[in-house]
Amino acid sequence: MTLQDAKKGALLAKLAPSVAAFVDELLPGGDGWPSGATIGVQFPLVERLIEQNGEQALMALAETLDRIGAPFDGMDPDARVAAVKSMEANEPARFGWLRDAAFQAYYESPIVVTLIDAAGTPYKILPHVSGYDLPRFDRATQTPRHNRGRYIPTDQVAPVDTSGLNLDTVKTDKWGLQR
Repeated sequence: MTLQDAKKGALLAKLAPSVAAFVDELLPGGDGWPSGATIGVQFPLVERLIEQNGEQALMALAETLDRIGAPFDGMDPDARVAAVKSMEANEPARFGWLRDAAFQAYYESPIVVTLIDAAGTPYKILPHVSGYDLPRFDRATQTPRHNRGRYIPTDQVAPVDTSGLNLDTVKTDKWGLQR
């Protein structure tokens, strides 16, 4: 084994705790909310990273997290925040992607979804099954009054005449372009 292989192996060996520590700096939890690593945000984050950027992205992530001192063992809270801010400043695109992926994974977690719902904001794990309750449209209070665009009340909407398109007999060759 070469020195390069040994270094690569050491970086990859600490990748899991480094990503977990990074996620916990982004999503520390508190006041009844779990931290990002507690609910496993690091796992969908890494999966999405590989899906979008290939397996080589793991090594690049390991190197980046190593540069900022992750998994932050022995670092005080201010030093951890400074380390993450240095990543944001020095690698804004990578940081932005990781932050967004972490936030998305957190807020789609079934645990967080149920906490949000329990706090009074309707949020369902599987909204497509039953949808969300919507109040009936109230024309008196919900009609747009901003005078931008235009509004046609539903009962005044007229169907579009498509008879001239010969949709029963003419086949589309290219999506919406040629018939």
